[in-house]
Amino acid sequence: MSHSDAKSVQVADTSLASHRKVPLDNQELRKTGFWLNQVFMIVSTIVGVYLAAQSGLQQALTFDTYSKMEDNYYLRMSLYEELKDNIGEVEHYATEVLAKSPALQIIKDNRPPMDLYVWETMRYHPATLETPSEILTEVRRFYGKSRQLMDKAEKRNLGAAYAGEQLKLLTDHMQQNVLPALAHSAESLQQALADEGVVIGSLKELNRAD
Repeated sequence: MSHSDAKSVQVADTSLASHRKVPLDNQELRKTGFWLNQVFMIVSTIVGVYLAAQSGLQQALTFDTYSKMEDNYYLRMSLYEELKDNIGEVEHYATEVLAKSPALQIIKDNRPPMDLYVWETMRYHPATLETPSEILTEVRRFYGKSRQLMDKAEKRNLGAAYAGEQLKLLTDHMQQNVLPALAHSAESLQQALADEGVVIGSLKELNRAD
């Protein structure tokens, strides 16, 4: 073999060697896979914690909303029962006492005391202003006007019979319009909770259990 032929063979061998694949480093692959796995685990953990927090927050907000609705239901029903009793007392006073134009002492002695515990407590209850404003206005006017008419009857600024007639008109209005509206507003809350699968009183039991 001539010198030039030997040189050609050597160049060919060198070219073939340059095209041979370099073996992969398994250690490097393992390291890369390990870190990718760690990154995926961290991301998955963060996403999982975030979703759990969001779900917990939503449940807490929903529970708070339902609790407020339940509290407002109890408040309205308590006002309804107290108001109904007071209206009945005023009506009895108007028809059985004032209508007979009795002596002044009888007018004073039979004046209904009217229980205002719920009405006065509502000043400090956070759910009060969630009660329809027109109902609160009607209740306020009833107490103010009935008190005014009874005061005038006692002071003889109005005739007893006339004051009784005005009180009867007032109680009729409350019985026919305001009491049904108040009862309906409470029932609408009860129905709204029922539509969500919540029974009135169940949330109170859960709070006591906690």
